[in-house]
Amino acid sequence: MITAQELQDRLDRLAKEHHVTGAAAAVAVGEDVVTVHTGCANTATAMPVRYDTLFAAGSVTKVFTASLVMTLVDDGLVELDAPVQRYLPEFRLADEAASARITVRMLLNHTAGIPGHCMFNLPRSPEVVAQHLDLLRDHPFTSPPGKFWSYSNGGMVVAGRLAEVTTGRTWDDALAERILRPLGARGTTFPEEMILGSTAVGHLVSASGEVTRVPRLLVDSGNGPAGATLFCDIDAMIAFGQMHLRDGRAADGTPVLSPESAALMQTPSLDPHWGLPFDNWGLGWYLRGTGAARTLGHTGGNTGAHSILTIAPEHGCAVAVLTNSSSGAVLNSLLTEELFQDLYGISAAPVMETPGDPVPVDLDRYAGTYEAEGGTVTVTVRGDRLEVAQHMEDSLAEHLNLIMPGVVPMPPMTVTPCASEGRFLSDAGAPVSFVEDASYVYVGRIFRRVPAA
Repeated sequence: MITAQELQDRLDRLAKEHHVTGAAAAVAVGEDVVTVHTGCANTATAMPVRYDTLFAAGSVTKVFTASLVMTLVDDGLVELDAPVQRYLPEFRLADEAASARITVRMLLNHTAGIPGHCMFNLPRSPEVVAQHLDLLRDHPFTSPPGKFWSYSNGGMVVAGRLAEVTTGRTWDDALAERILRPLGARGTTFPEEMILGSTAVGHLVSASGEVTRVPRLLVDSGNGPAGATLFCDIDAMIAFGQMHLRDGRAADGTPVLSPESAALMQTPSLDPHWGLPFDNWGLGWYLRGTGAARTLGHTGGNTGAHSILTIAPEHGCAVAVLTNSSSGAVLNSLLTEELFQDLYGISAAPVMETPGDPVPVDLDRYAGTYEAEGGTVTVTVRGDRLEVAQHMEDSLAEHLNLIMPGVVPMPPMTVTPCASEGRFLSDAGAPVSFVEDASYVYVGRIFRRVPAA
């Protein structure tokens, strides 16, 4: 087990190297927990990060929302393989027939084909999740329900709405009652409660290391179930990870999830697919490795903030890191990888492949334009390689630049064919995968081909 001083030294070093304004980290092995914190919660007030400072959970919230839905499964209120329309009769996207095929399980493992980035920027209200679903009705599917994995904020918002209708509570209240309070966790989705204590405000870090506080604490509250509004402290985040290591029980023995549901969330749910930055997906969790090297986790980004939670079930270990800087994503991944490597000799990071010599393939069959909500991908033949250029709509680019400035516009990348069945790698080892006879391409998420004019 790492000592508090060792963890503090590592966190301080990485925060300084990557210009991270404030951070907190925790390591749990069995029931032993070490937590540390460093830096400033808000540069405008110079308030330091405390042991109970709330940080944005970002998309780690998706595991919380998936857990919330599984409590409804445990109570017999929801069936995983039932159509979502059994619980939300009014729910649909532009294709009514495809909408009827979406199941609850598809929401939790990102195979529903629901758009990944729908930023409606609705004003906060008790009806905001329902309003978000109303606005999804005009959107096309990214891919046919149940066919492909593609990361979806929209799908998790639908899961949050399902929890609202089933419990008769808002998603905020259902999450507090069924997850946060049983864990004894300090966490909230309400800014009116965040202001009562220490709350970390996001900060944007430029390439030169210049730090600017974000203009708003919360953005796009309709995406709350996907990660827009939950803030928690480091004790809450590590306690949530430990609950999943204890077969669904809180530290005092209170059952939050059944052992069956906790195990199912950690079970691979996808057919193996090359080209994604993980080995498989459970319900809420991404999965990497097998056997004693198996880890599960999720990362999160919010306005000027990044988070990560990783568990290693075979070792009874959980690692959580919370930061209030756009550069925190680098700190999170480096610290998590260091800890699992040093503690157990295992990797919690994606395996980066190295492109070899190009494999002879017909590159012209991949050339064209592919689209998804928020942007397009253009694929062009360049000699014996492909150039892949991603173009984002202004609204999505503006939102992503509040999470990690400088990412948009993304420079085109040149990819080398490494197999005959649509597998390509960039010079940095980033995978690009064409599927369904080049009807779709994975560039982080899935884009569908636009028919040639």
